[in-house]
Amino acid sequence: MIGLILMTHETLGKSYTELAEHFFGGVPEYLGIVGVHPQEDPEAVWQRARAEAARVDAGSGVLVLADIYGATPCNVGSRLLADGGRVVLAGMNAPMVIKALQYAPQAQDLVVFAQKVRQTGLDGIVCLHSQEGDASC
Repeated sequence: MIGLILMTHETLGKSYTELAEHFFGGVPEYLGIVGVHPQEDPEAVWQRARAEAARVDAGSGVLVLADIYGATPCNVGSRLLADGGRVVLAGMNAPMVIKALQYAPQAQDLVVFAQKVRQTGLDGIVCLHSQEGDASC
C-alpha cells in the first residue's frame, strides 16, 4: 500500500477529504492532510508533514499531492523527498485525488503509481464548448 498526503493551502485538503467521504464512504487511514495557513512557519509545516508521512507510510512509500507548484505546500512537501520513498506531484485536481485514493491500497511501485495518478489528472482536464465541428480549445 502507498500512503497519500494532500499538501494544500488552508482547508483545501479538508474539501478533498469530504470528496473522499462522498465517493468511498469515509476517509482511508492511508490519507494524511497537511493544510498550510498564511502566517504559519514553514518549519512547523514541515514537521507536521514529516509526521504525517511517517504515519501513512506502510512500507511502499508516500505520494504527496500538492495544490500549486512553487507555493509553500509544494515546497514543504518537496523537502520530504530527502527522506526517500516519497514522490511529489504538484497541481492536483479532483480526478487525481480520486484515482490515488482508489488505487493506493493495491499499489506497490511508487513511481509507476505516481505516473498513473499524474496521467489521470491530465486526462481529467477536458474542454467542452458549443462550436460544432471544432474540438480544439
